[in-house]
Amino acid sequence: MINEIKSKDNEIIKYVKKLQNNAFSKEEKRFLLEGNHLVEMGRKHIDFILCLPSFKDKSLYNKVYVINEMLMNKLTQNKSITEVIAVSKYINENEINSSRVLYLDDVQDPGNVGTILRTALAFGFKDVILSKGCAFKYSFKVIQSSQGSIFKLNVVSNDKDFLFSLKNRGYKLISTSLDKDSKFLSEINFNKDSKYVVILGNEGQGISKEIQEKSDIKIKIEINDIDSLNVGVAGGIIMYQTRLIKWFEAIEKENN
Repeated sequence: MINEIKSKDNEIIKYVKKLQNNAFSKEEKRFLLEGNHLVEMGRKHIDFILCLPSFKDKSLYNKVYVINEMLMNKLTQNKSITEVIAVSKYINENEINSSRVLYLDDVQDPGNVGTILRTALAFGFKDVILSKGCAFKYSFKVIQSSQGSIFKLNVVSNDKDFLFSLKNRGYKLISTSLDKDSKFLSEINFNKDSKYVVILGNEGQGISKEIQEKSDIKIKIEINDIDSLNVGVAGGIIMYQTRLIKWFEAIEKENN
């Protein structure tokens, strides 16, 4: 079904505008996608789209509203004009069942959260847990910076008690920490324990004291001339290291 909307006072336009507010998004259990790539990735979850007449894939969606550039400019949160905006349902949260899990402890910057989600997908993580103090996972900046990774990951919102319960299921908790007793990343054999949770902390305060005290291993990255790394950068290095070890093991098996 394709309809045309010409007025900024149309109820659909008002509804989409209100979804830019996180509180309203949570109430409706709906969020916005902008741009061809994200809309395509979220196609199975979409209620309807608003698009410019030039958008070529109208036939792929059940409910389409065609709008002009003036209205699109009022709705888009991108700096440049976008061709399509979609209203998507929230994504189901599933059980944690992979051997490698990522936990974000109050990572508050949406750009960092989105970048970490994108990196997690790239390096083979399937389950990501966001503490309740993390940036809202359906905010515009998280979705944009994750490049749609949220549709391919199991991203669960939960608290530290849930994190600690994973220890009863055989997971080792691995925290990033600058403490003197922390081991260097290069010293860790991530495959020694088949199930583990890598924990990344808040941009300013790091990982909470309680989580650090209950962690099985504390790790740090060898760096020079600066005190610390951005959490997104640090997370990428650690996740790559876990993947690198798996690659080396696979090569060794082939050679043997």
